[in-house]
Amino acid sequence: MAATTRLSDVEIGSNKRIPKLEGVRGVLAMGVLVFHVAWQAGATNYADKVGNGIWGHLADGLTVMLPPFFLLSGLFLYRPFARAVMTQDARPGAGTFLFRRGLRILPAYWLLIAVVLLGINLRGIDSVWDVIRPVFALHFYLPDGQPNIGLGHSWTVPTELTFYLLLPVLAWLAAVFAGRGGDVAKRARAALWPAVLLFAVGIAWVTYTNLPSFKGPFEFWFWPFYYVSAFACGMALAVFSSKSELTGVTPAIYRAAAKHPNLFWLAALVIYVVNIPKPFGEPGMGTIGSLTQELVGHILILVFAVLFLLPLLVPEARSRLMDVTLANKPMRYLGRISYGIYLWHIPFQNFYVGNGNMFGKTPVMDAELRGTSGFWELFAFVAVGSVLAATLSYFLLERPLVNYFTRRAKRKLQSRIPVAPADDTPVPSERIVK
Repeated sequence: MAATTRLSDVEIGSNKRIPKLEGVRGVLAMGVLVFHVAWQAGATNYADKVGNGIWGHLADGLTVMLPPFFLLSGLFLYRPFARAVMTQDARPGAGTFLFRRGLRILPAYWLLIAVVLLGINLRGIDSVWDVIRPVFALHFYLPDGQPNIGLGHSWTVPTELTFYLLLPVLAWLAAVFAGRGGDVAKRARAALWPAVLLFAVGIAWVTYTNLPSFKGPFEFWFWPFYYVSAFACGMALAVFSSKSELTGVTPAIYRAAAKHPNLFWLAALVIYVVNIPKPFGEPGMGTIGSLTQELVGHILILVFAVLFLLPLLVPEARSRLMDVTLANKPMRYLGRISYGIYLWHIPFQNFYVGNGNMFGKTPVMDAELRGTSGFWELFAFVAVGSVLAATLSYFLLERPLVNYFTRRAKRKLQSRIPVAPADDTPVPSERIVK
């Protein structure tokens, strides 16, 4: 039997990959791409405009595809911190952690910023402040007057960066809660508290920004707090998986996922379908119904993320369906470059419709060009262009930088390892091989 890569093998900076988890990133990235392309083509529902029948509804439901990305970040990034709390070992260094995470997402993001600001938004730039904000990922925190055409989806970068900055602090809080001594179960409960706190903050923010009395800018819906509950779900799974490995006691839901993995996907499919209609009202419309709808929808997408990913996180789970769907080479490749696909698909939508100064035009909001192109031709252009751009970004920028600094860190570590002094004891002549 082939060796199974466990979650404990996949730490920060590790080159080990779990095929199904690599492939699922490709599925999620392409799902987000299809959602945005369908929206731009006018196929999905939007405000008071009805989309193209059942296809429009199905595409509209692909909003479930983004939260699993945040859940995976919460899981894999919090896991070494949570495990350290449980074992009372030293936590990962905050400086090294932040440097590695910044190195992973910022170079590709800065390349995107350069292309989009120069190629699409140049005519809208009035000051250096319009450049500084997106470069430092402040453009959704300070949105007033920011040229943002082709960058509307980039709110996920400050969301991730904010989580990275919070994580060492949350891990420190978990260690404070745990104190000294205590068994693994007690310390696991302490490690779980930051996840509970973040989940509460996320639900409170969703409630606040959808109250009828809310008058803030629409960017508040894209602040990190809006989806911090998805990170919290991943952090909780990090605690459960670490506790299971340390104690040998597997949670009941993990045993169920190992025994019936396909049933979890079936349940996720049901959640996806249930999330499509909006019986309480349109989110963001400033009514009690819209608040109820947004809270219900928010909980549903979190449940979808857990159900969809959990069978992939349990090493004992075996599913031919999941292997065929996710572990194939094309999907694993898309998963490897999924960050680039996500970054570039919105700019390529603007390139297709000729929106921006590179086409001799003052850029307009994407909504003004909604429905001006067919779905399939737009999808083909955006999918091919995004994959090509993501490939170039990954192999010429992202991967070389990560490899360079990884090798440099290893050399630095090896230089600190003391070398044993040479043994000058004469070797007996009978032991010398002639």
